[in-house]
Amino acid sequence: MQLDLMLPWTAWTKQVDLEALWTALTSKEAGLSVSAVIAAMLAIRYLTKKSVDPSIPGPKAPSFLFGHALESKYGNAVYFREFFTPVVLLSDPKALQHILAIKEGNYPSDRLIRKLARGNLLGETLVSSEGAEHDWHRKMINPHFSLSRVKSFVPNFEKYTTERFLPQLAKAAKSNESFDLNHALEKLTLGIIGAAAFSYDFHENPAVYDAFKLMFAPPSVATYLGLLYIPGYAYLPFPEVRRRRTGRIPLVKALMEVIETKLASKNSPKDLLDLILPNTTPEEALAHTMSFMTAGHENSSSTLGWVVVEISRRPDVVAKMRAECNKVLNKHGSIDSWNAKKELIYTNAVIQETLRLNTVVFTLLRRVALADDSIPMSDGSSIFIPKGTNIEIVSAALHRHPRYWVKPDEFNPERFIPDTPEWITDEKMRGGSSHNFHYLPFSFGSKGCIGQRFATTEMIVILALMITKFDLQVDTTRNLRPLFNGFTIQPAELFVRVKAVDNAPLDGDAA
Repeated sequence: MQLDLMLPWTAWTKQVDLEALWTALTSKEAGLSVSAVIAAMLAIRYLTKKSVDPSIPGPKAPSFLFGHALESKYGNAVYFREFFTPVVLLSDPKALQHILAIKEGNYPSDRLIRKLARGNLLGETLVSSEGAEHDWHRKMINPHFSLSRVKSFVPNFEKYTTERFLPQLAKAAKSNESFDLNHALEKLTLGIIGAAAFSYDFHENPAVYDAFKLMFAPPSVATYLGLLYIPGYAYLPFPEVRRRRTGRIPLVKALMEVIETKLASKNSPKDLLDLILPNTTPEEALAHTMSFMTAGHENSSSTLGWVVVEISRRPDVVAKMRAECNKVLNKHGSIDSWNAKKELIYTNAVIQETLRLNTVVFTLLRRVALADDSIPMSDGSSIFIPKGTNIEIVSAALHRHPRYWVKPDEFNPERFIPDTPEWITDEKMRGGSSHNFHYLPFSFGSKGCIGQRFATTEMIVILALMITKFDLQVDTTRNLRPLFNGFTIQPAELFVRVKAVDNAPLDGDAA
C-alpha cells in the first residue's frame, strides 16, 4: 500500500484500523505488563501537557485515544491531535516567517523524522542534524551550490540530457509506443546528480541504479511506521525490509569504491564529493552522497512530471515556451551556458507555477516547539504554542490560498514574471508583499533546500531541450492522481505519446 496525497498521520488513520491495532497491542496475548506500561506513559503524557491556545479552530476528535483525521478547512491555523500529541497546522505567512526565520532555533525538526533520515541516508547529514552540527554541515556544503558552481554545471546538464534522455524520446517518437516518463525522468535526474556530485554514471551501471531504486522504493504504511517508531526495524526479517537491505549492499559498495578511489587520487577536485572529502570521514562522505542522490533527483523528476501534465493540457503555453526556447537557441546556439539559461524567463515561470499548483513537497519537515511561544499571525492576532507542540507547515495549502493569489486554482505562469499584470495583481492581493513566505516549494531559512538553485537550473535546461524537439501527449487513461512516493508527490502513472516537432532535428537513436 502506498500513501496518497494527504497529511502524513491522517493518511494512515484512514488506511489502518488503529483501534484494532491498539486492541492487538493490549490483548492478553501481548502481555499485561506491556499494556500497563503503554497506558501509564500515555496517561502521564496527557496529564502533564500544557494546552494549546483554545482559540485555534479544529475539528472535534471522535476518539479520545487516537485523535482525529482533519476533514475540513478551518483557517490559517488548525489544531488537532495525534494520540495525545498536540499538532498545529500553519499556513499563515507571518507565522511561517516567525518559525522559519525569526525564532527558527525554537523549532527544530521532529526527532523521529530526523532519526528516519539518519537511518535512510546511513549517517548524519543536513536533513538529520540540528544546531551547531547542522550549521557546520551547511557551511561545508554551501559553497558547492553557490551561483558560480551552478553556472559551471549548466554544460553538464545540457550534455547529459542531450546524450541520455533525448535519444529515448526520439526512439519513442519513432515507435509511437506509450512511454513511461516518470521512470525516464527519475533516471535522468539521478544520472545528472551522480555525474555532478561524484562523477558517477548510473547509465553505465544499471545494476547500481536498480539497487538505489530498490533501497528507496516507496514504503508501505507498515514499513514507514516501523522504521519511524520501532528501534532496529530495518534489520527485521520482513520481505519489504529485506528488499531494502538487498538494494543497500551493492549501492554502498559502489559508492565506497568511488570514495576510496577519490581518496587515493592526486587529481585536483572536480565534483562535490572531491570538495567535501578533505573535511569528512569516508562514512560521513557516504551519508552526504546518499543525501545528494535522494534530494538531488526526486524533487526535480516529480516537478518535471507535473510540468508535462500541466502543459499537455495547454497548447498555448507550449507554444510560448517553444518560441522562447527557439529564440534563445538562435541567439546562443545551445542552452549550455548560464547566459542562455537566464533568458528562459517564461520557461522558469512555467516551472514555478507548476510547483505552486502541484507542490511536490506538500508539507515541510515537522517542527517541535522547544519552549512556550506566542506566534504572531497576519491578522494581528497571536496564538499560544506550548513546549512540545508539533508544528506542521502545509505549503500546499499556502500555495492555493485565495487571500494571496488571484484565481489560485488557475494555471498562470505570468504571475511569476515580474512587472506583468498578473504579477502586480497577485502582489496587490498580498498588500504589496512579494511572495516570500507565501510560496515555499524549497522551504526557507537554514533548513531551506541547499540545492534550490541547482534543481531549478537543471529543470529549466531539461525542459527547454525537451520542448524544442518534442510534443508530449499525456495518456489520460492512466492513473494521474497525486501519489506520495516516499519523498515527493508525483503523478501515479505518467505515460506519454511522443511526437517529434516539425523541423526539429533528432539527436540519433536511443542508446
